Amino acid sequence: MIEKPDFILNFHKPENTEIKHIRGHWYLYERHNKYDPSIKRSRKVSGKCLGKITAQGLIPTKRRLVNIEQKPQISDVIEVGSSVFFYERTAEYRERLQKFFPDLWRQIYVISFIRTMYNPRFRRLFLHYENSFFAHLFPDLNFSAPYLCRLLKSLGKQRDAIAAFMREDIDLKRSFILFDGHCLLSASRTMEFAELGYDSKRRFKPQINLLYLFSLSEDTGLPLYYKQYIGSTHDVRAFADILKEVGIKSNHYTIIADKGFGSDEDFALLEHYKLNYLIPLKRGNRYVKDRIPLSQSDYDSVFTYHGRAIQCKRFDEDDCVIHLYYDVQLYADELSDASLRQEKLNAAKELKTAQELKRRSHNKGRLTDAELAALKPQTSAQLHAEIKEMGTITVRTNQSGLNGKQIYYMYKQRQAIEQYFKTYGDTMEFESSYMRGRNEEEAWLFLNHLSSVFAIGCIEEIAGIEESRNISLKDLTQSLSKITAVKIDGQWKTAPIKRTVEKLCRKLDLNLTDEYINSLVCP
Repeated sequence: MIEKPDFILNFHKPENTEIKHIRGHWYLYERHNKYDPSIKRSRKVSGKCLGKITAQGLIPTKRRLVNIEQKPQISDVIEVGSSVFFYERTAEYRERLQKFFPDLWRQIYVISFIRTMYNPRFRRLFLHYENSFFAHLFPDLNFSAPYLCRLLKSLGKQRDAIAAFMREDIDLKRSFILFDGHCLLSASRTMEFAELGYDSKRRFKPQINLLYLFSLSEDTGLPLYYKQYIGSTHDVRAFADILKEVGIKSNHYTIIADKGFGSDEDFALLEHYKLNYLIPLKRGNRYVKDRIPLSQSDYDSVFTYHGRAIQCKRFDEDDCVIHLYYDVQLYADELSDASLRQEKLNAAKELKTAQELKRRSHNKGRLTDAELAALKPQTSAQLHAEIKEMGTITVRTNQSGLNGKQIYYMYKQRQAIEQYFKTYGDTMEFESSYMRGRNEEEAWLFLNHLSSVFAIGCIEEIAGIEESRNISLKDLTQSLSKITAVKIDGQWKTAPIKRTVEKLCRKLDLNLTDEYINSLVCP
């Protein structure tokens, strides 16, 4: 056995290493154990050479030797793409949040960002926060469960500040305001506003009624103001209340609502506040009953909307103007649906008639003569007589200076609201609430409002670069969230970006240079 010199005997061997004597020199190697099934026990496995041991100490292997003074110090690797994109486009909301919520604005802003870009669930807030650039823009924020409970309760009690925050959007003098209601399911047994009822999907569950005001911006309905009501409160009844709270009393605004708002009380309220309005009426209303033109030549004008021919006839009343529209394509669709229902109904009647006649032939009839006569199939003439207003839309307005085409185009912008609630419920996953109290629910709704406003802004920007058919909101957030940056020697360096993502950043005019990112943290 080779005698070990004193510097080897006194050498402090690190854990999981071994010393080897090779050709008169002593070396330090990695060592670990690995199970060998052939011998059914572990055996020693030598690893890489760590260096040469001399009387002066360990001399690291040259290929592993690193100059400590030149070694870059890597401290953080975080997401930077979606954070910078979001931060650049929401400066106005940061300032307004700071104005109305001076103690909570950072938490509100960061939560809204995370719930827009990543996930709406509160339990994942801190995970996304610590991995995003926002942890360096707004450091040392607390998102623990106890703190979030206190935050929601405190924020929910500030309904006055929330209303003032939203009212500033209305004060920007947007000329068109749309109203619509939406039902939100509640999974809480202690939420006093939640009441059992059917929603649009025919689900009989506890729900609250959320009434929303929107501004009209081309094909987008931007949410302006919301208020929650008891689940059994109808949109029409809440209409007057929210008008008073918002303080809309100017003929600079035009109210566009759906058919549920078309009662005499609602119109009286709009006239009292001197508001312009544009509201569709239910079929069979007194204004067009027995006045529908029998011939297409009796209509006053015709125009196209998305490639469809729309005919219009105007009726001037004492206190309003009625526009009657006839859509040939809508008529064809409704006639097709009605004919299909008629065929199914007639088939069922014929089957019942045949069964009854068979039973009567054996003196076992069940129906009376009147009931049997009622099973007579419906004719096409009867179908048209029952649906005289097929293919028509009636709109009431007090804006006599606008023509039929202008009124129709304004009315059809309500489709943007459907897109908003689709984003709100499906994309953002804000359809159901688990909040246990009114204050927590109010805070949850306000955070939803901010996140949905930010999301609509993203959708508008995607449309602005003409990529709506190729990129969804989720596509945008997922692509941008993959852009990362690393902190080296105290400076942020952006990691290489895929060509497709780089192309998207250029279209969005998104600045992700190292100089700009560092300037955000250290202005």
